[in-house]
Amino acid sequence: MAIESLPPLRLRRRDASERTSLGWRLLWCGVALLAVGVTVISQYPAAWAAERVASATGQRVLLADPQGSIWHGSATLALTAGNGGADATVLPGRLSWSVDMLPLLTGTLRAHVAHDRALEQPVVVSVSPGGWQAEAGAMTLPASLLEGIGAPFNTLKLDGRLRAKWTPLSGQFSRASGRDQGQPDTVQGALTVTVEQVSSSLSRVRPLGSYQAVLSFGGAAGGPMQLALSTLAGPLSLQGQGTLGQGAHFDGVASATPESEPQLIGLLSLLGPRDGSHYRLRF
Repeated sequence: MAIESLPPLRLRRRDASERTSLGWRLLWCGVALLAVGVTVISQYPAAWAAERVASATGQRVLLADPQGSIWHGSATLALTAGNGGADATVLPGRLSWSVDMLPLLTGTLRAHVAHDRALEQPVVVSVSPGGWQAEAGAMTLPASLLEGIGAPFNTLKLDGRLRAKWTPLSGQFSRASGRDQGQPDTVQGALTVTVEQVSSSLSRVRPLGSYQAVLSFGGAAGGPMQLALSTLAGPLSLQGQGTLGQGAHFDGVASATPESEPQLIGLLSLLGPRDGSHYRLRF
């Protein structure tokens, strides 16, 4: 009995059009999933962002009365000494933000930040897994806002106008693993703070003067932030230099004009011990 041979088994090959169709289906599925994810995230309330900011700053920066979403929202800015708002100083006006959608596709969060009473113009802030960037900008604040930071400003109770101006700022996040494990966060740029026509509830001399503090960040090497304080005008002179951050220290002097010194003795004594014709400023 003869055994008939079976025809060879042939597998059907997908042609190029079918492969292209499959690729497009996968692409659209990815786009749909991304759209769902973005929609879900965009519905997160602004209160969620406020909680993240408070946690990241140790309760020193608060976004009170948040409205809207993390996608587009606003809040009232407040500063505290880290006590959760027991003695918070609130900045008049509203802080608002809006997030661009397209940069999220590349893993970058880009937000436009504005303040109707403080910022001269909106500032763009970008955050990626490796670091962050902020455009140059300037803002004007009441000097009384410094009370929210704590000592010594909550004792001095300053009044006047504070103007902050900064160059483009950028920073890199420390890595938890890999070759750069243990490297500190680095920040590059400079911040100049000018306080004009300052007065204090502890002195009858008004104004005490105008002052400028320049803060230079450590840069790519991760060095300490350098602080330089100088006097622009006024009967009370403050000068000094130091560093901020880990191992912070400041060494400076305070003095008064001969005609104003009798009225400023009490305030000078609070600033530091007397050393000849000056008072030492150290911490």
